[in-house]
Amino acid sequence: MFTVTPSAAEMMKEMLESSEKENFTITICSSGVGCGGPTLKVDLRDPMENDIIETVNEITFHIRENIHKNLEGSTIDAEDSFWGKRLHVKTSYGCI
Repeated sequence: MFTVTPSAAEMMKEMLESSEKENFTITICSSGVGCGGPTLKVDLRDPMENDIIETVNEITFHIRENIHKNLEGSTIDAEDSFWGKRLHVKTSYGCI
């Protein structure tokens, strides 16, 4: 199980509403490897046939099958960064 903060849920709802691609879904996938496991990210992408689908805080997530086990204990939050507000997946194994 993973958690989603209210600010991250609101940001993802806004992403979906402003997307020009009707078939894109909120997807959790890997953006590389580091700190003992994959670095995870939240993005709008085409769904894949083997995605695992979970709903948290009224947001439906398509989770790439190969990284699902790495979400255990993670928190998805909206954080301010040098590049503006971004979604961040804080994993239980410490990758930032």
